[in-house]
Amino acid sequence: MRVGSRRMALPWLGGLAVALVLLGAPAPALAQTQADRLYIGYSVAGGGTLDAGGVRLQRRRQLDLRVPLPPIVLGRTYLLPSLGYELKWLGVQVPPPGLAGPGDDDVGRSFHRIQLGLTLIRPVAPRWLLIGGVMGTTRTDFRSSFAPGLDTSWVAFAMANHQLGEEPGFSVTFGLVALFPFDLFPVLPLASLNYRRGPWILEVGLPRLTLLHKLGDTVELGLVGGFEQQVLRTRFEPEAVGLGASYLRETTVRVAPTVNVHLGQDLWLSTAVGLSLVNDLALLDRQRDNLNIRGLGAGTTPYARVVLGWRPQPGRPKARETRSIR
Repeated sequence: MRVGSRRMALPWLGGLAVALVLLGAPAPALAQTQADRLYIGYSVAGGGTLDAGGVRLQRRRQLDLRVPLPPIVLGRTYLLPSLGYELKWLGVQVPPPGLAGPGDDDVGRSFHRIQLGLTLIRPVAPRWLLIGGVMGTTRTDFRSSFAPGLDTSWVAFAMANHQLGEEPGFSVTFGLVALFPFDLFPVLPLASLNYRRGPWILEVGLPRLTLLHKLGDTVELGLVGGFEQQVLRTRFEPEAVGLGASYLRETTVRVAPTVNVHLGQDLWLSTAVGLSLVNDLALLDRQRDNLNIRGLGAGTTPYARVVLGWRPQPGRPKARETRSIR
């Protein structure tokens, strides 16, 4: 009831609040395949007019980098630290007061995401692996005051991987993921299927899908898709504060045909051009409850991504050793 009356009285102000927040929700950076250990990627997504008040979401750009740090080997236990960085450029075009159409008041901001992770991998039985880890992420626009408790999020996970059959390349992974702070649920189930045999690469799970067909040793053709949802606190202008908003949640679903080309020395250049099918936004209060302000979506927009990745190929002796311990 509290939100409903506010939504009816201020439909255009809801769109303006999103413009003032500047959509600051960096999403997790994704490699082209799970085998890419180091990569740098650049993405561009088209803009669109939000349903609330004619606020124009401009073209979005994103640069992301993932760097694996030196592993730590403790007997049969492997500790894999990682470092990730993301820079996202966002902009909106706010209509002048009293007008319904887009105007010349352009507002832009850059958001930074820094991520540190540690993954533990240990074989426990033939064809079985235990995987666990923790990941911390901090986001900032370097304009608003930084509060570690509000601007930092944590993810912990525990999973098991089972190789199907005697030969590697076909496995299932399942487990649980814990989130803090959380929006809807503190613990979520996780399951994925990985198939890498012959000319096919298939990775199916949440939040991503990869389907590739190899043409020789130098070209891969296929389809990639992903679901992303992020929550970010950033600086609010008085109009947005009046709505009771403290966070912005961005939800996207993307799908794109892709072409991967082997450049040599385990380097791959990947290009994907497709659509961002879902571009939904939601304003949340300080308790992360949805304010239910309608019309904060931009519809379907074009999407493109280029990734330069390092995909090391394990040597045959190591592959035989891995099969023996599994």
